[in-house]
Amino acid sequence: MLVYIQILRLLAAVAVVAFHAWGVAPDGFRVPEGAISFLFSHGGHGVDLFFVISGFIIFYATNRATLTPAEFLRRRIERIVPLYFVVTLAITVLAVTLPATFGTPGWYTARHILKSLGFIAFTDGEMPIVYLGWSLEYEMYFYLAVTLLMAATRDVWRNIVMLFSLLVIAGRLPGVDAALGHYAFFVDSMILEFVLGVIVAGLFVNGRVSWPAAMAAACAMAAVLAADPTDRAIVSGIPAAGLVAAAAFVSRMRIKPSWPERALARLGDASYSIYLAQVQTVTLASAAIAGIVPIIPPLALVVVTTGIVVTLGLLLNILVERPLLGLCRRLGARRTGGIGDAIPVTAPRRIRP
Repeated sequence: MLVYIQILRLLAAVAVVAFHAWGVAPDGFRVPEGAISFLFSHGGHGVDLFFVISGFIIFYATNRATLTPAEFLRRRIERIVPLYFVVTLAITVLAVTLPATFGTPGWYTARHILKSLGFIAFTDGEMPIVYLGWSLEYEMYFYLAVTLLMAATRDVWRNIVMLFSLLVIAGRLPGVDAALGHYAFFVDSMILEFVLGVIVAGLFVNGRVSWPAAMAAACAMAAVLAADPTDRAIVSGIPAAGLVAAAAFVSRMRIKPSWPERALARLGDASYSIYLAQVQTVTLASAAIAGIVPIIPPLALVVVTTGIVVTLGLLLNILVERPLLGLCRRLGARRTGGIGDAIPVTAPRRIRP
């Protein structure tokens, strides 16, 4: 198991929670400007780390597997969709029953709910019901692209790097972004972060990256840099790729990780639940704590709120995510006569992307 990749997943989830806890603190409880406030303000870039990790793990876990495109997509859907649907439906029910707390006029329409569940809320230029779902729409885009290339081509990973790189380059051409409107989603520079994850995984597993893929990625990065040197893919994606590479190589050296490392890695396995658990709860928890303990220091409020949300995420993982995933895997194995779970793959499959 790549222990430090799992630990990075935990750090990414906690960083995003802390970022939102810092951002929603009630008036009078804002963390003063300084180094700590600066760190919190950049916690949202944990999403960039997630994207790079996603590209890395998908490559690492499937590179030598004999998965069919349908099996690959089924396992990705099993991992992402059930919990997301549960949280989306829960938020919708709460918004309808407690409109003073959760409601937003004109927000919970049938169209918006269905588009949120379909991972296509971006087509209306809106955030999904579960606002963090905007990042999952990119994840599903990545999974679908990989699935199609698995079905149509032989060198999937070279081709996904080249395809996403070409899309990003096209998106930097004058007028393209405006012409595409909401569908500029498909050429957003953030998809390069998946590319970076794939490249890091290729170097880690094979010790090399094909020159067409390397050239395509380099040209895409150059195009982004020329268009906007402060672009998120540059200022966050590249450092995130460095962190993932370091975590992977350190994990390789830690053949027998200590129990604290294993414990943190287990918490990292709950990162998806922690990420989704903050929807609405981070705002409610922050307001409740500030009301109950009005003398609490601003920094302590952020820390306590983050701790509560992380705890809720762990409970969500234990009580909902893991049972749902287990059920889906059993049903999937039953439909395929056990073939889906008996596919010979390398040891890295123990990592659950």
